[in-house]
Amino acid sequence: MPIIRIPTDQWGKVWRTLVASGPISRISANTDYLVSEKQIRLLRRRKLPFELIDKANGAAKDQSNAY
Repeated sequence: MPIIRIPTDQWGKVWRTLVASGPISRISANTDYLVSEKQIRLLRRRKLPFELIDKANGAAKDQSNAY
């Protein structure tokens, strides 16, 4: 399952979209969450900001939707 980071200034809007679409798990003290591929597609479709995180070292993997 993908890990994403939600930008603080857009957190509410992104969070509501994710919660409405299915389960989501917070995995760190930051704004890092474990989501489904379906939720990633939804965020991209709605052009909501997020950063895809590399599971191995916590570095950003995909900057195309980064905040």
